[in-house]
Amino acid sequence: MLFGPGILIAGGATILLACLDKTLENHGFQFLGSVLRIAVPLAAMAAGVYFIETNAIIGWLK
Repeated sequence: MLFGPGILIAGGATILLACLDKTLENHGFQFLGSVLRIAVPLAAMAAGVYFIETNAIIGWLK
């Protein structure tokens, strides 16, 4: 299988966020679009750190 379910969900979420950002800008909510562009990558980095800290395999390798 070329694409797993995780890749398809991540791609769909990316497209959804891009459409939401563009829709907010078109309807005059530029501030919410900017907040969305800043908050989503920060949340993704926090989720990545959480995954690394709580991953059992990485803990076992230490």
